[in-house]
Amino acid sequence: MPSPLRLPSTARLLRLGLAAGLCCLYAMHGAAGAQTLAFDVMSFNVRVPVDPPPHDWAARQPRVTALVRQQRPDFLGLQEALPAMVADLQAALDEYASTGRGRDNDSGGEGVQIFYRKDRWELDLADQGTFQLSSTPEIAGSNDWGMQWPRIVTWAHLRERASGRGLYIYNTHFPLKPEERERSARLLAQKVAARKHGADPVVLTGDLNACEQEAAVRHLLGQEGAPLALRDSYRVLHSGAATGSFHAFGKEPHLCRIDYIMATPEVNVLRAEVVVDGQDGKGYASDHYAVTARLALDNKPAARR
Repeated sequence: MPSPLRLPSTARLLRLGLAAGLCCLYAMHGAAGAQTLAFDVMSFNVRVPVDPPPHDWAARQPRVTALVRQQRPDFLGLQEALPAMVADLQAALDEYASTGRGRDNDSGGEGVQIFYRKDRWELDLADQGTFQLSSTPEIAGSNDWGMQWPRIVTWAHLRERASGRGLYIYNTHFPLKPEERERSARLLAQKVAARKHGADPVVLTGDLNACEQEAAVRHLLGQEGAPLALRDSYRVLHSGAATGSFHAFGKEPHLCRIDYIMATPEVNVLRAEVVVDGQDGKGYASDHYAVTARLALDNKPAARR
């Protein structure tokens, strides 16, 4: 005779339900934890305000603002940004904070400021600043390499507020002569390699004034005896001819790409492009096209510091 069916007790049912709920909660947490940390980066030489209309800053500033709002980068590296231009953009883009100074000895002049979305990212005030591309990088305004103007790098260590993940943004504008650019690349690579949090990934934005075959670019990509190897985000995804990024307000449409977004190898590249604007006949935002990239970090427990 078959044994009678035994129904589980109420307590057992409650225990089973609790266990199932905890398993589901763990699975959901694990799935969320497995998500990559994706973010958008933009590098943009916004051109010093020296041109007459229609390329004057008063005409271009709304176009620059509109382009930034269209792309919505987490990080924006500017080049050729005078203090008044930075103030204009900061006022128009109030969802961003910025860091950086000018290249002159009074901290004025052209800057390579880094804008970042302040709702998502927190600046590490103890690990950010600007150094000169010179033999005395810690001295503001120094320029002993014979360059026409001083040149600088601004860097910032930032953490995503939600996850605590940290990363570095470096932003620069290289000089005009190849030998000056190569010296600049070597110093920059040394500084990046010696960063405080060496395990945190790095993103480099900049107008390098160099086509990608040049020694300065090759050094940053790990050749020429470099202490680290970055990857050119555009080349990770595009193997053919690149769209030129400097166009002189449409007068030089066939020049090479001299504006870059590079990153350390652990940074995944999801998208990279040269943003061609000014085709509507209403004017260009700058004499350079902006370059953008969507990047991502694989899941990793945050190192709380």
